[in-house]
Amino acid sequence: MTTYININGDVRDAASLTVPTDRTFRGAWEFNADVVEIDMTAALAIHKDNLRAERAPRLADLDVSYMKALEAGTGAPAIATEKETLRNITDDARLAAATTPDALKALDLANLLGE
Repeated sequence: MTTYININGDVRDAASLTVPTDRTFRGAWEFNADVVEIDMTAALAIHKDNLRAERAPRLADLDVSYMKALEAGTGAPAIATEKETLRNITDDARLAAATTPDALKALDLANLLGE
């Protein structure tokens, strides 16, 4: 059975290619002769989308905590700061500085937040 790789309509036989074993950034793959490489700009965009999805439940929980803190009259500013940190996580300079897919993958939400 022949396996093909399709990248943006360019279809090639996988047997003749060197292909990454990790498919985390599959949407960032590009052909470079007989090698499938990862476009780091596209990988960064994928990783930021993954971070946004990962932080969404935390932000939702913090929204509830924030409303409760407002009603209680205490703690709302600290929660607002935590929400701001989560919202700005995709602008962290360490993401743009990552030069390899593995380095980028290592910068998950827990790592970026120092957890």
